[in-house]
Amino acid sequence: MTSRQVSSWQGVRVSDLRSRWDREEVYVFESVTSTNDVVRELADNGALTGSIVICQEQIEGRGRGGRDWASPAHAGVYLSMLFRPKGECIEPLVTVLTGVDIATALAAEFPGLTPSIKWPNDLMVGERKFGGILAEASAASDGSLVLILGVGVNVRQAKLPKELTRAAAVDEFVEGVDLIRVADAIVCGLEQRIARLPILLDEPALYEFDQLDWLRNRRICHRLPGAAPVKGVAAGIAPDGALLLRPDHGPLVRVMTGSVEVLPG
Repeated sequence: MTSRQVSSWQGVRVSDLRSRWDREEVYVFESVTSTNDVVRELADNGALTGSIVICQEQIEGRGRGGRDWASPAHAGVYLSMLFRPKGECIEPLVTVLTGVDIATALAAEFPGLTPSIKWPNDLMVGERKFGGILAEASAASDGSLVLILGVGVNVRQAKLPKELTRAAAVDEFVEGVDLIRVADAIVCGLEQRIARLPILLDEPALYEFDQLDWLRNRRICHRLPGAAPVKGVAAGIAPDGALLLRPDHGPLVRVMTGSVEVLPG
């Protein structure tokens, strides 16, 4: 499933990455199917909470719902981290919180970047997507929660496939950006609040998301397999991370799963 480990990432040795990110376990690969898959293998073999896998390239990178995530060599940061948190994993809540913290860390590191969050797991800049978060949870043999958070961020526009005409990259907005500083911000963001999972978002957390909410007040269409699509206006999120949809007809709708498409106009 994985290629052999290598001794450095972007010119930084693994030992220095461990010191830089203050953890015992950092694994670097030239190419893997998916960093989440590698972390899953490590978790099954007793890897420590906070273990990180990072690679130059993903062959089968994926996003929410199994969608493909293009991960060409040296074009971005492809990183996954292992958590064994207390509490229940509510996917939209986890990706919303993680999105807020990563967007905040990236904006602090790169003032020229103004990221926002498209519910539930996309990182946006302007009208274009430049990153995404994938949360995958399962139970360990002792019944405890294993949570893997994978993050992909496009950094170098010139190295992205030409067919990704709508994808953005950090270097379009930040001069002289390097991948290691982007990775630093991602690691910082991942560790802000996920060690202990909240059940609900409190008022300050809801306010934080509201300031970064890319969907709010946009017309959207929500689709679920086997159900009629629902069109309306995005109206923020609920404390449990659900998207609030004000439909064209009928009461407010809470959205936890399915796909959301932005409509023109």
